[in-house]
Amino acid sequence: MLAVTGGRGAEFVLDAVAGPGVTDLARVVAPGGTLFVYGALSGEATPYPGIELRLPALNMRTYTVLETTRDPLRLRRAEAFVSSGLSGGAFAPAVDRVFPLDEIVEAHRYLEAGNQVGKIVVTVDH
Repeated sequence: MLAVTGGRGAEFVLDAVAGPGVTDLARVVAPGGTLFVYGALSGEATPYPGIELRLPALNMRTYTVLETTRDPLRLRRAEAFVSSGLSGGAFAPAVDRVFPLDEIVEAHRYLEAGNQVGKIVVTVDH
């Protein structure tokens, strides 16, 4: 993973799974970078990876969308940011594959295989 960043590491690493794998993700955080844990899909305990990694300077933070949605000012700023990104073209989804609705079973199999890079889209003809 470090090869992708020229050995420096990633400034931001996002983890929706948590659990024991958080330590592997912490290894690729750049000095001064941040590991955001925003989910717990693994269902397992999440260790603080700094102990196993011999206490490097590691910014690790949890995040919940409620931090934004419960704060009116922060919510307005987030809405403006997203609207600007969408209208300006900076935010464009990466689509891996498109399936018609009658191939929904195959779409689920493809999703469950976990090899996609981007969104899986199912179209509905009217």
